[in-house]
Amino acid sequence: MNFYQEKCEPVLRKAAKMIEETPHMQDIVKGVVPEEKMQFQIKQNYNYLMDYCRCWAVGFSKCKSYEEMMMFYPIVKSTMESTIMTNRTYWAEQLHMSTEEMDSIIEAPGKRSYTAFQLMCAEQGDLAETMMALFPCNIMYRYFGEDLLGQCKLPTDNMFYQWLYFYTTEEYVAKCENEIAIVNTLCANKTEKEQAKLLEILATSCNYEILQWQHLYYEMETWPLDDIFPAKFTTCKD
Repeated sequence: MNFYQEKCEPVLRKAAKMIEETPHMQDIVKGVVPEEKMQFQIKQNYNYLMDYCRCWAVGFSKCKSYEEMMMFYPIVKSTMESTIMTNRTYWAEQLHMSTEEMDSIIEAPGKRSYTAFQLMCAEQGDLAETMMALFPCNIMYRYFGEDLLGQCKLPTDNMFYQWLYFYTTEEYVAKCENEIAIVNTLCANKTEKEQAKLLEILATSCNYEILQWQHLYYEMETWPLDDIFPAKFTTCKD
């Protein structure tokens, strides 16, 4: 059985479709997202991605063989060297933000809750549970690019077009295909009960992704008392 194709893909496609229809995503396709709102998205996502990378590293620490380490290492490496750095450098420049601004952000409740869930799965679960919590983020962005790039009528050098295009590149698609193969390998012989647990984790991550697009980015949701946070410790001098 191909666990991904039979069990995961329908869930991921349904969640991706809902996200694609949100006002925030439609504004990206049309290229009309106000700069302040796009800055909010990128800054929040950048800080989320650093926690996301740490979650993959926790999974990597649980690998019990060379073969398992070779499955997880490319994901950790790519997340750090490509995904995080694309937000820290390329998108920061596109949206006129400094690295200091990127580092100063407090993660919003939706992001903090999502990464706490992912970290719990990585710390408490096996490699399959770690994959179920973490890989939906990557796969759904591939779907966004494939589904929406053709609808985007902006010039190809427009930053919103480029945002969608990135998720259709050969490198990004290969990254996703690798993760799909890992899912099928790790979940090949799971019992019905084990599968149910894995699919519950998958559904939870998908719903966290939906909530980000429905509310967090569009409404720029932060904490109820955002002003009580001190300056982010990462920006303080020793």
